[in-house]
Amino acid sequence: MSYIIPLFFLFHGFLISQETTPDNNRPKTREEALEKWKKMSEGTQINVIGDKKEDLQKIPGSATLIKKKFLDETQPVDAMEILRRVPGASTRYMDSAGLTPNISFRGVSNEESRKTLILEDGVLTSLSPYGQPESYYFPNIDRMSRVEVVKGSGSILFGPSTIGGIVNFVTRTPPAIPTFSNKVIAGENAYFSNFTQYGGRWGNTSIDVSYLHKKGNGFRDYNDFNVNDFYAKLSHRFNEKHTISIKLGHNNQKAKASYLGLTRGLYWKNYRINPTRYDLKQVERNSAVLGHEYTINENHKIITKIYGTGASRNWQRQDYAYNNLTANGSPALPPSDTFATYAPSFLGNQPGDILYMRNSAPMRNQKFATLGIETKLSSVVHIYGIKNEIDLGVRAHGEQNYINFKKAISVFNYPFVRDGLPYSQQDRVIRAYAGYIQNRIFLSDRLKIIPGLRYESVSQGVYTRRRSATARDVRERRASAIGDTLLVDTGTESYTKIALPGMGVTYDLTKDYTWFAGAHKSFSPPTFGTAISPYGEDYRLGAETATNYETGIRGDITKYFYMETAVYLMHFRDQIIDTSEASNETGTRPINTGKSSHKGIEHSMTFDFGKFMKMNFELPFDLVYSHINAKNESYQKYPHAIDSENNIIFTNLPMVLIDQNGKIVNPDTNHRNLPYVPEDVITVALGYRKNGFFARAEYQHISKQYATLSSYKNILPGQLSIQRAGEIIYAGVWNTNDETPDGNSGVIPAVGLVNASLGYKHPTQKWSVFLVGKNIQNRVYVSGRLPTGITPGAIRQINFGVSIEL
Repeated sequence: MSYIIPLFFLFHGFLISQETTPDNNRPKTREEALEKWKKMSEGTQINVIGDKKEDLQKIPGSATLIKKKFLDETQPVDAMEILRRVPGASTRYMDSAGLTPNISFRGVSNEESRKTLILEDGVLTSLSPYGQPESYYFPNIDRMSRVEVVKGSGSILFGPSTIGGIVNFVTRTPPAIPTFSNKVIAGENAYFSNFTQYGGRWGNTSIDVSYLHKKGNGFRDYNDFNVNDFYAKLSHRFNEKHTISIKLGHNNQKAKASYLGLTRGLYWKNYRINPTRYDLKQVERNSAVLGHEYTINENHKIITKIYGTGASRNWQRQDYAYNNLTANGSPALPPSDTFATYAPSFLGNQPGDILYMRNSAPMRNQKFATLGIETKLSSVVHIYGIKNEIDLGVRAHGEQNYINFKKAISVFNYPFVRDGLPYSQQDRVIRAYAGYIQNRIFLSDRLKIIPGLRYESVSQGVYTRRRSATARDVRERRASAIGDTLLVDTGTESYTKIALPGMGVTYDLTKDYTWFAGAHKSFSPPTFGTAISPYGEDYRLGAETATNYETGIRGDITKYFYMETAVYLMHFRDQIIDTSEASNETGTRPINTGKSSHKGIEHSMTFDFGKFMKMNFELPFDLVYSHINAKNESYQKYPHAIDSENNIIFTNLPMVLIDQNGKIVNPDTNHRNLPYVPEDVITVALGYRKNGFFARAEYQHISKQYATLSSYKNILPGQLSIQRAGEIIYAGVWNTNDETPDGNSGVIPAVGLVNASLGYKHPTQKWSVFLVGKNIQNRVYVSGRLPTGITPGAIRQINFGVSIEL
């Protein structure tokens, strides 16, 4: 990434050459002073939407703005609590603290938020945004003043991985008067959070510093977590033209998190059971962002940002096995290195119901580094009398990722041993360049068209230094046994280049009510785990792409009635399938053959009965509804894939389906519902606000989902045999609501959750007290069956908190 460093010195030299000049345009009113202060403090910030009503009206697609007032009244523990309320959202818990969120929109896979672009103040947040975009780190919601969500045509300015939408977390603007604030929350499951913040303005300089400490035991055994989050930002205005900002961050988290869920019998026995008591995930991330805003005049400004991160993610996960049936139909015996056995009962267990936790617990350690620079020019020009608002930008981005997987030596091979010898080592490198342009053309005061284009060029290299031996290595006599550690020197590079056009239109039906429509193309590049084989072979994969169309209306119908409704159609193509890093990096060979179609309707509205009846209080009623029809269009008569040794093997789709009459049932999954996409999600809420008092009650219903393409109603009830690679994993009576004993397949039942909050915030003395309840009926439900087994959803969490400002 050395090509970026000279740009930094040029940028730095430019700054110190500027002279400080006095500000002669002093505001004449308090409102003007606050607005000027806000603009100065937010200098160098890149927004996805903005915080004003007119900012939302500019977006030529579906967009949601979650403001500070809502965050204060709901006091979310994690970001998923907020984002699950967004129309079209699909969320899934993997751990009790939401430290690895699974978030996506409009039926796109939400697994570790890989297809969703996560930003903070407009800057990439992932540990490896292009090469490994999993959500191992996620911005803490406690620090945010608002959350911006864009799912449609407003996404051309941002990338990569925008197929599943864009979420931008926006930190607060430092207050004009230096202010100290502290918020303490405690609740069930030993939850505790302390958030301290201090910031203000001194002359032309604003500073904001925050520290968050959060911990808890989680809602399952051996599920505790501990988070420390420190951030500081400084903004200084040299004169009317030049503003700089510096933002520094440090985050570390330690959590007993795992990829392994429960079998059906263990879940029925006690959902709190956690067989992975020794699994441990540790993440540490340091970040820095240096920004500069150059205001040429009132119509032109340039924002430049240099950003960098350094992070580590060490995750130790214990190996396991099931008591599945062997090829001759008898239950498998426990492995010789079984450390602990988890069974639903002493006798009468079904095959697949028992988990054998093994001695081995490999350490999947990784280090990440990113460095990039982005420059954006925003201009207002008039061409032949027509107003044009143009955004033009370029970005150079680099990533380095070092893998050092370890396992304990045999004499110390126990799951509680935290160090070992390396068995897999890789260097991974990304170089990515992006350019974009978008023009908002004012054909009239009401009608605007917004064409745009984004171009991405990505090169990624994977260089393997050490790996485990495969059957091919044994045959070619490079190893004596499968699993031996080999010292190698292999590697190659893969290249992706793609143009992403977009076109949007907005028409102001009234001053506050807008019709919008748009079409755009989005993409997700191949990741490190899919682009290059363990042997250093380029799989020659293309980017996953989606073509999106949508139209809708948005705005204030009256002063007490806001509504947004959108309909959309998305064709998701070139999906990379038949590979998984969750289990083993030598998985099946990936190919660009996946296809799906997504269409639906999204609706949100707020009707304030208090304003409608002209009362002295607010009584807002919220309704959020989304219907998603997401279907698979990838036809495979005989579902199979090709591994890295060019052997034809069957995928995890059922090879054989036999009904009670011995007839073969068609295993084709074409036109079936995509996994983990609820067809209908509805949220209704009623709030109350008066003289500092606030209350809110909410109910959310999430319809049933399917864990696999095979869990669908067109599979006939009857006798069923499912095999994977010759191993019988399930034999018994099948119906559409059934699940395999190991918990990996089956329907995810519908669930309805009730949340509530109430509190009081003193209007002048700036203190508050609040009580918040999540899932207050303590509903036990299945959140998902990924990566392996049943993951219970978040149970009841009642928190009490106080805050104060000085």
